[in-house]
Amino acid sequence: MTDSLPASFSAGGAAGFVDRVEGAPLPVVRVFGWYAKSAMPDLAVVTSEARSVQVSAVSRCRRADVLAAGASQELFSGFRAEFLLHPGEQPEQLLVGGCVVHRFAPGSGFSSLEPHYFSFFSQTRVMGRESIYGYGPPVDMPDEFREFAAMASGRVLDFGSGNGDLVAFLRRQGRDAYGLELDEPHIRGALKADAAAHVTLYGGGCPLPFGDHAFDWIVSTEVIEHVPGIAAYVSEFARLLKPGGRLLLTTPDITSIPSSFPANCVPWHLLESTHVNFFTPQSVAGLFESCFHLESLYCLGAGRVNGLFVPGSIGAVFSVRGADPQITE
Repeated sequence: MTDSLPASFSAGGAAGFVDRVEGAPLPVVRVFGWYAKSAMPDLAVVTSEARSVQVSAVSRCRRADVLAAGASQELFSGFRAEFLLHPGEQPEQLLVGGCVVHRFAPGSGFSSLEPHYFSFFSQTRVMGRESIYGYGPPVDMPDEFREFAAMASGRVLDFGSGNGDLVAFLRRQGRDAYGLELDEPHIRGALKADAAAHVTLYGGGCPLPFGDHAFDWIVSTEVIEHVPGIAAYVSEFARLLKPGGRLLLTTPDITSIPSSFPANCVPWHLLESTHVNFFTPQSVAGLFESCFHLESLYCLGAGRVNGLFVPGSIGAVFSVRGADPQITE
């Protein structure tokens, strides 16, 4: 037994190695190594709850290096074994054939994050498209998006206000903020008490239920990607704004897909089933150019995958055509 890896073991009269363990911060322990026989020995992880966790899935992997070294006659002598933990549970020991092969360091960080779609690790049924491309109730805005929206001043309309989180935030910041959202049960049930009186629920579509020149700013955060026929709303937004009024919006940047290509992944938020429009910075500018002047583009919610920059959302501020293009607070 060793506290460090790689570590050798012997089980069933054959040799093997545990090369490494991974998985933190997920509640998943992944064990990588090789074993000289085609039939795997028993594997288990003992946890901080004194629970013996059996392997949930084990797959054999090609290991030409082991074959070339003469350590095994099996080309697929490698293995990847996965163990699913409870939330907050930590692995303490790795057992192979009933013997302790590795002790995990205290505070190794497993189970500190439960990802969306975690149930997929243990799913036994064949799932349809509706199980993958889902949606949930409206959620609060991240701080970065709130701070961006706080650029708005005066009388503000939050188009697609969700649970009212941004309306409540803007009102706390001294803005005369109001929301507009679809009149649907999951919206009504999620509305925040301090925003509900300032949010108008309606049946959708155009015209929007407000008079001409009713607002100084319109903000719309992570909404226009959900709206069928979004082009019809461009002139409506212009109608609702006072002379010199401005439109501020954010929407996912679809260039995250080619940006993620070298990392062989796709941004998970694109699995949102109610996305019907997919934007680049150029197409956002083009969509609104008939009625608006683009003042500035912004980048929000970006990240890195394997060191590669991956865009998050496009931010944009527009002014109504013919208005002074300088932002005034």
